[in-house]
Amino acid sequence: MSAAFVFTIFMLTLGPIKTVPAFFVMTKDLDEQARRRLAFAGTLAATAIVLAIAFIMSQAAKNLGVSIEDIMLAGGILLFLGARESIAHFPGAPHPAAPSRNPAVTPLAIPTIVTPWGVVAILVFMGLAEDNVAATLKVLAILLLMMVLNLVGMLFARPIVGAVGFITFQATGWIFAVLQAGLAVDVSVTAIKRLGLFHG
Repeated sequence: MSAAFVFTIFMLTLGPIKTVPAFFVMTKDLDEQARRRLAFAGTLAATAIVLAIAFIMSQAAKNLGVSIEDIMLAGGILLFLGARESIAHFPGAPHPAAPSRNPAVTPLAIPTIVTPWGVVAILVFMGLAEDNVAATLKVLAILLLMMVLNLVGMLFARPIVGAVGFITFQATGWIFAVLQAGLAVDVSVTAIKRLGLFHG
């Protein structure tokens, strides 16, 4: 479990490629102060959620007897479904989110930053790390780095989108979605091998 692999998966599932254009649309009618406040609040909420998943849900999965292979298979399915959705909706700008009493939590923290397949990615990597302190710290460090990248992306969403454009963002997201589909297959095959269902 290399740091590069963990970073790539987290970038695909929890990173700013999807957050920046969604945040841009979500805050198009807000002033600069309100956008910054929402970006910080959303990042704090998302960080609290991913840490809870890393520490609480991963332990709960163990207590319930859900194996790492089970989570990997579920993750492979969700990664593929997420990739399929991204590919199917290209091209086009993100749709504005429905009004919410607490937009920092939903729809910003969930599901824009913390996606369903991102949840599974966290559970998989925490499960693979098991009681290895160094591996666990590596996963947590990359996870927190991803939250920082999301925050920076949201704070500079307008100039970034203005300079890059929605089409480039959509094309990049589409390319990442194809890569995500390939990783979904790889995760699923690895899980099946670990279960001993076939060899090779």
